Amino acid sequence: MKRSELKPGKPLKAKTALKSGGKIKRKKKTALQKRIDKKDSKYWNRKCAEAVKEWAHRSPCLYCGVMESALPPDHYIAGHHLLRKSRSVLYRWHPMNIIPLCPEHHTSGIQVCAHSDNPIAVVRFIDWLKSLKIGHYDWLVDHQDAIRKTDMRGPIEHPDWRYQHTIWQQRVRDARIIRENAPCNT
Repeated sequence: MKRSELKPGKPLKAKTALKSGGKIKRKKKTALQKRIDKKDSKYWNRKCAEAVKEWAHRSPCLYCGVMESALPPDHYIAGHHLLRKSRSVLYRWHPMNIIPLCPEHHTSGIQVCAHSDNPIAVVRFIDWLKSLKIGHYDWLVDHQDAIRKTDMRGPIEHPDWRYQHTIWQQRVRDARIIRENAPCNT
């Protein structure tokens, strides 16, 4: 509308009527978007689990150094949680909480094993961790009292699995690069 067409005393009309009394209506978030926005949702839990699994499959066993390609087809390198996943939601996907272990040193070993029925094998695993992987052992000692939902001060803080997922993605990329640049043994 040109200025010359305006007549004094007439109010301007909007071309379209405003809905809901002048308020701008926002689109509702989808269920997926709500899960993505929440930093400790099942969506990010699943994403972190997938990234940790891929990282562990590309990494050598921290104890013996064997790669997954040297294991039988039905065996694989697993990410061992120093603090159980069920024990602490806050540290479930923390990078210091997970180490790659082959099946022998994770679940089925007799001499040194993280999840053995033999308590002596578990003690040997902890002693090995204490002597050679000091950073992981110190982290474990500092956080061993982590609890699942609350402590004496009240509810614990929520974990940021979105951020931890980015860390695991970077570790997967690093492991992929290291594996591609490793010299062939043939």
